Amino acid sequence: MTRHRITANIDQASESLEELSRIRNQAARLEAIVDSQPDCVKIVSSDYKLVEMNEAGLVMVDASSLEDVKGACLLDLVDPEFHEIFKESVDLAYRGQSSEVEFNITGLKGSRRRMSQRAAPIFDRDKPDQVIEMVAVTRDISDKHATLASLEEAKIMAEEASKLKSNFLATMSHEFRTPLNAILGFSEIIKSKSLGEIGNAKYEEYIEDIYNSGRHLLDIINDVLDISEIEAKKRIFLKEEIDLEDVVLECLSTVNILAEAKQILLSANIGANLPRIYADKRSIKQILINLLSNAVKFSHDNSVVILSIYDNGKFLKINIKDTGIGISKEFLKDIAKPFFRGQAQADLTSPGTGLGLSIVKSLVSEHNAHMLIESEEHVGTTVKLSFPINS
Repeated sequence: MTRHRITANIDQASESLEELSRIRNQAARLEAIVDSQPDCVKIVSSDYKLVEMNEAGLVMVDASSLEDVKGACLLDLVDPEFHEIFKESVDLAYRGQSSEVEFNITGLKGSRRRMSQRAAPIFDRDKPDQVIEMVAVTRDISDKHATLASLEEAKIMAEEASKLKSNFLATMSHEFRTPLNAILGFSEIIKSKSLGEIGNAKYEEYIEDIYNSGRHLLDIINDVLDISEIEAKKRIFLKEEIDLEDVVLECLSTVNILAEAKQILLSANIGANLPRIYADKRSIKQILINLLSNAVKFSHDNSVVILSIYDNGKFLKINIKDTGIGISKEFLKDIAKPFFRGQAQADLTSPGTGLGLSIVKSLVSEHNAHMLIESEEHVGTTVKLSFPINS
């Protein structure tokens, strides 16, 4: 009996040694996996002290070995302005919740890093509701953070430069208009011969050129002033309920002079009982006159430009359609950009600044409306506007 008992004890001891060896091998395997990670993996106690850390983490905090930092309070490494964020992350883990935070650290040798950390609780296997420790995986995102910070700084500088540009253009446009109005005024007096005959036919030709050039220059200045004021948020919008039908008829009358010169018919299809919209009347007129003028300008002689208005319950829809030269697909995506001229830049003899559609787009946006341009080269263009009815 004694021999059998000794044999049983030896077998039991052998099994215990095998189990111990298996556990040690498993621990070594897990340690190797953790140490092979490029991110910092650490165990943190409930009082914010370091329990364990892998090799990658030691490099991040400038430690030569675990003994340099084991048992140390991690708040000594985390920059002071991030202490509360870090403590909250640890506290949440010991309450059974995961979290993600970002913070800065300063290593033992003074190196500074931006860290992104995901923390999670470790639960007791026998008591699933009880947290025994916290594990955190921390990644060095210093380069990414620096890039984002540089981009944000560049964005702020670009926005500031854009405001300065817009303010400069607005100021210069005002300064240009004063002497230009004098040029136009005096040339108009000479043209009309208010003070008597000019005396030379060539002078009459010259004064006509001066006046036309002045008008063209004034149009350019007005467009630049408009886009500058809008970009600089200096334009005043006086929004009120307006009857769009009245505004449309007024705009058609204004553009009709240009249309008659090319023998183009302006046709209007206006729905009955259209609801009023809340808008700046001056801006709506500017939008419609600009779009109608473009339609006439780029239409063939003896053609038709059609303006349609209807509502679908939510939006008041305005469509302006022409059968003109159209816009190629290559340029359609850029057609509303400032100073862009479509038609492969070939029709530069047509008067204009390339600012018209850009101004229209900005004014439409200010009304929380939408603009869609559909076009096919040599077939025609349709501009679709959608203004919210209940705005």
